[in-house]
Amino acid sequence: MSLLLMSACSVMPTYQRPEVSVMPGWSEQQAATPSVIARDWWTGFGSAELDGLMTEALNNNHDLKGSLARIEQARASLKSTRSGLFPSVSASGGTSQTQSKGDYSDSWRAGSSVSYEVDLFGAVSSSVAASQAQLEGSIYTHEALKLVLMGDVASTYFSLLNAKERLRIADDNLEIAGSILKMVEARFKAGADSALEVSQQKSSYESAKASRASLEANLRTTETALAVLLGKVPATDLVAGTTLSGLVIPEITAGIPSSLLERRPDIRSAEASLIAANANIGTARAALYPSVNLGLDWTVAASGFGNPATTALALASSLSAPIFQGGRLEAGVEQATARQTELIESYRQTVLVSFKEVEDALAAAKAAQLREDSLFVSQKEAQTSYELSASRYRAGTIDFQTLLNTQSQLFQSRDSYLQARNARLDAAVTLYKALGGGWSTEK
Repeated sequence: MSLLLMSACSVMPTYQRPEVSVMPGWSEQQAATPSVIARDWWTGFGSAELDGLMTEALNNNHDLKGSLARIEQARASLKSTRSGLFPSVSASGGTSQTQSKGDYSDSWRAGSSVSYEVDLFGAVSSSVAASQAQLEGSIYTHEALKLVLMGDVASTYFSLLNAKERLRIADDNLEIAGSILKMVEARFKAGADSALEVSQQKSSYESAKASRASLEANLRTTETALAVLLGKVPATDLVAGTTLSGLVIPEITAGIPSSLLERRPDIRSAEASLIAANANIGTARAALYPSVNLGLDWTVAASGFGNPATTALALASSLSAPIFQGGRLEAGVEQATARQTELIESYRQTVLVSFKEVEDALAAAKAAQLREDSLFVSQKEAQTSYELSASRYRAGTIDFQTLLNTQSQLFQSRDSYLQARNARLDAAVTLYKALGGGWSTEK
């Protein structure tokens, strides 16, 4: 009974979550109420094609599969550690034959033994607690990797649509530049323009061609990047969509800052490592104390297969205690304690970075919306300005330089608006990631 009572005595320190400074609210969002983000948050963008790509990536991405294998490794490690809480049983047996003066005699023996190390000071239970925390940490790390993957798939998909649309606009711009070049060349032949105007427009036309070539190369690299995320060999024509215009910009409520401590898997992973380090202190401390091993041996033996068997039962216990280890065990405790201190600061840093990422994402989302709204108006006005200047140039009421300027402004404003639209979608993805996506420990 005394041994059973002693087995409940653990020297593992009680875990307490480190104190961290938590913001009362976000600078860019006044709402201070909890928010719920759907686990399939990407459906908020209103793209069935994105939904399919996300499912494909979650099923086939090789980094994610490797992460699942690491979870299984941690689960097997926990199973192995837990075995120390139970007795170990072994069996043995054998026969032998001896010859004496021409006579043969047989004998046989069988036996089993049970051995159990009493977990007096919680060495084994502390190791189990550490392994359990490491398993949970590997699960949280997997969820964090999954969140990064989902964000990358969404952002790459938007970039791919943006690249296709920019390429289409580049083709339109090239057609406009070509039409103006033909008009200028006709006016030059008629004596209305000089060789200077022809040269300027040829330069503008070739610049448009160069821009298109660069956009086409960007399209190909974006396609191959998406293929790798999906677990495929680099390929093209993965996406049927060609424009960003049909996508929805979801409304995202950040909620309260303290909720990040529970909903961001990277923070939970950092805390799991801290919990494991706390348990390792208990393992290191327990090594300073005595250990008790209980043993039970049972044997059956006979001098022949037909002779009566004899049995023997033996119960033994042993006590071992460290006397002098040259400071090795004390150093183990010091090392485990220092590791815990390191991970406390790592946890606090992870929390601070998470707050920063949300603040930055909120500011970026707000700025992206304002920029897109302004550039939408800008491109509309640039289109009107170009159409008016082209008409007046044909009528001979403005010079070619004015037409050239409005043409250049139109090309730039179109491209800037498309990039602003993509930046706003990307800012929404970044905000989802900063908030932890739709992941939580309750799901």
